[in-house]
Amino acid sequence: MKVWAKVMKADKILRDVIYEDNLTLSKSDYHKLLQELAYRLDISAPVTLPNHIKHFEKFNRIKYLPRDFIEEVDFDTFIIERVQDEKKTKLYLNY
Repeated sequence: MKVWAKVMKADKILRDVIYEDNLTLSKSDYHKLLQELAYRLDISAPVTLPNHIKHFEKFNRIKYLPRDFIEEVDFDTFIIERVQDEKKTKLYLNY
């Protein structure tokens, strides 16, 4: 799974990272992914509820707000998006 995580304030990206690993969308793998992203972005990990994981599975995107963190944060949103690799297709023309 490949994801793009970004920390934003006033619709501007403060920090971002693209992370790829062989993790699945199981609950334990999602928590590992979240911990790794938080470490790389130098933020605390947000509190994650089952609805967060369901939303990520359904929409390939999740947005955490400052209220989702135990510690006070200096940004407006923490967004994680799954990056879909576009399949390269070859176009064959028959003349």
